[in-house]
Amino acid sequence: MRELTFPPGVRWRLWWALVLGIVFLGFGLEGREPLFALLGLLFLGAFLVHYRRTGYALTLEPEGVRHQGRLFLKERLREAQLEVLRNRLWLDFGGEGLPLPLGLPGWDEALAHLGVAWREVPGLEAYLLGQRGPVWFWGGLHPPREAQGVHAWALGVYRGHFRRIYGALGLALLGFFLLLPQATETLGLVLLALGGFLFLWWLDNFPHGIASYYRRPKGRYNPLDPEFRRLAEGGKKDEEP
Repeated sequence: MRELTFPPGVRWRLWWALVLGIVFLGFGLEGREPLFALLGLLFLGAFLVHYRRTGYALTLEPEGVRHQGRLFLKERLREAQLEVLRNRLWLDFGGEGLPLPLGLPGWDEALAHLGVAWREVPGLEAYLLGQRGPVWFWGGLHPPREAQGVHAWALGVYRGHFRRIYGALGLALLGFFLLLPQATETLGLVLLALGGFLFLWWLDNFPHGIASYYRRPKGRYNPLDPEFRRLAEGGKKDEEP
């Protein structure tokens, strides 16, 4: 038996919403400011919805799949439908329904385990090919098995670029603190301006156009796109000694 779950890092991706929610709610209650309290509740609600959604678990068993203690038998599967608005599949087991999030790592393996190839689900392949940019890195979508190598390469590029972004932010913060003493005010101003410029530049200029945060569209990256398969193969060759 194998259990499919979301990685812990994905579950806590909205930690900032939890922190802001607590801060705004506390300020709103303490200062009797209903707008701040409402804003805090909205942030907390977003975190709780995301945390609950990514708490999904599915166990593959010889007879079928098990979710929340209920066993759904293979032979009872009638249809797999794409629900675009909820970013998931709905599996019809003859009157009983089972949601299957498309962000769950191994969702395609669960379908194969039930005897359904993911490309056979009406509209699914076209939908996945149409999704581009950061959505693939935020946990909203997870690629099928044949695109795992491409996605691992792109994820490495994405995270490496964010290390530059965080470095630029750190440089800007250092410049801010150097502004406080009069003796280092000029140096602080230079570092603050340089760090801020690099932060904004790198935030919106990802290698290979895999993501974007200020422009439309939000990037060209799609792990199923042959262009990125070629880029991944070229990147792996460059890393070989």
